[in-house]
Amino acid sequence: MTEFSLDNKVALITGASRGIGKAIALRFAQAGARVVVSSRKLDSVQASRRDRGRGGHALAVQAHVASPMT
Repeated sequence: MTEFSLDNKVALITGASRGIGKAIALRFAQAGARVVVSSRKLDSVQASRRDRGRGGHALAVQAHVASPMT
């Protein structure tokens, strides 16, 4: 049983390849969220996706949120 449930929710976490962002992504996945993990380096964020903990769904996306789309 988790402290809180994120079943049927989607969470987008930027900077999810390491540190606090990765920890948040892991916790959200454990709480039942479908997680989109984002980072500037695709290989790093794919590793975070594979490490998502017990179960859960995750999608890895390469993105630089400080750069506007043109």
